[in-house]
Amino acid sequence: MLTQRAAVLLRAQTLFSQTSWGLMSPASSRLMSAQAQLNAVPSTTADVGIGNVKVQKLVDEIMGLTVLECSLLSEILRKKLGVPQPAFGAPMPFAMPAAPAAAATPAGAPPVEKKEEPKKEKTEFDVKLDSFSAEGKIKVIKEIRALTNLGLKEAKELVEKAPVMIKAGVSKADAEAMKKQIEAAGGKVTVD
Repeated sequence: MLTQRAAVLLRAQTLFSQTSWGLMSPASSRLMSAQAQLNAVPSTTADVGIGNVKVQKLVDEIMGLTVLECSLLSEILRKKLGVPQPAFGAPMPFAMPAAPAAAATPAGAPPVEKKEEPKKEKTEFDVKLDSFSAEGKIKVIKEIRALTNLGLKEAKELVEKAPVMIKAGVSKADAEAMKKQIEAAGGKVTVD
């Protein structure tokens, strides 16, 4: 019974997407909407037996919506829940929200302990030029130029903007090597 209703809602959403793209006339979509409503069996709380009265009333109200109203409801829920728009012609799967872990365990059972994931070691580092000495400016520019493959003018402008990011996403060994080279030339570098 519930799967029939889900199929009716899915059919309604597909019909609306076809009418919005001009594949079906509004008159035929109204006819299809009327047929879908005639085929839908009115639900009662005894039919399903799941959930509380509030949820059952909500389900009954949703089942009474027209195709256009179903589509609007679907669009509103999609936007509020942050679900991306499906590709044209692709069926939209019904997403079930994840239940909290406490609600998923039986009433008498102790809560399930979450296993702690080991902290991932950082593999990519950023090299940042904090400052440089006045007498080592030219040497720092040369090192920056060699490390970044920039031209003389670009390397000079980069150094003069200190503190500035020199390279991002490099390995730890490369970052440490860059730090040693630039500090030897007279610059102060941090590796993040």
